This record gives sequence, C-alpha cells and structure tokens, in this order.
Amino acid sequence: MPPTSPSSRTASTAASSPPDLPPPGGRCAIHQPNFFPRLTTLAKLFAADYWIVLDDVQFARRDYQHRARLAALDDPARRQWLTLPTHLPNGRSTAIRDAEIADPARAGRRIRHTLQHHYGASPHWPVLRAALDPVLDLIITNGRTAAVA
Repeated sequence: MPPTSPSSRTASTAASSPPDLPPPGGRCAIHQPNFFPRLTTLAKLFAADYWIVLDDVQFARRDYQHRARLAALDDPARRQWLTLPTHLPNGRSTAIRDAEIADPARAGRRIRHTLQHHYGASPHWPVLRAALDPVLDLIITNGRTAAVA
C-alpha cells in the first residue's frame, strides 16, 4: 500500500486544522527515554530527522531509563552510578511512562548535590549547571521518570 499523502483531506469535517505531520522521507530514530543520555544516544538524536520516544514499553530496572554513569574528572575510567529513585506502581509490568520518582524533592536535591560534588571543580560547571537546572527542577515539579529522562 502506498503511503498516504499528509495533505489529503481528513475524513472528519470537525478537523479545523491540517494534521501536524512531517514531510515524507528522512531518517527516523526510536529510543527509550534515558536519564542523562549517553553520547551515542545523543548522536542518534542528532542524526535523525524524526525522533520518537518509546515510553509505552516495560520499565527495566537495570537499564539507563532512571540511571546514568558518571565518570570522574581526574580519572574517566573511574565511574559511579547516578540513580533517580523510581517507584513502579504496577510492579514489574509498569510502562516507562507510568514510572514515578520516589520522593521527588529529596531526589532532586540529592542529584543536584551529587552532580555538583562530582563536576563542580570543572571550569565548565557554571555552563553545565545552567543547562541542568531545568531538568533538575522537572524532577520536583513533574514526578515522572520518563519526563525527566
């Protein structure tokens, strides 16, 4: 079956504006949300014309959906996990989009403190902190792991 034209009329006369569809063609990337994505994920995003967030699949505790690896400034081979504490309301079958941050206010403070302790000595810390602030504020205001990731 040939692809439908995005400019074709909708079946309903109730539609007051054309659908917000991208032009045909291009490269599409599909990826699950990652808490502080790795450079390979960011490269995938940069190379794509369209980005789809796959958040309706099962949350995986041992994946990057709620955690990230931090490398030490003085020794990049020395790494530690930074974890966003997550509650799964439906147990193991919880979808990524339904995972909740456990105690968002405390989690936001702890992650902010850990990142500052880990990278505060870097000459780039002021720029990094300014970029991180909206993400860290989202931890407290939204409470959903997928929204932060």
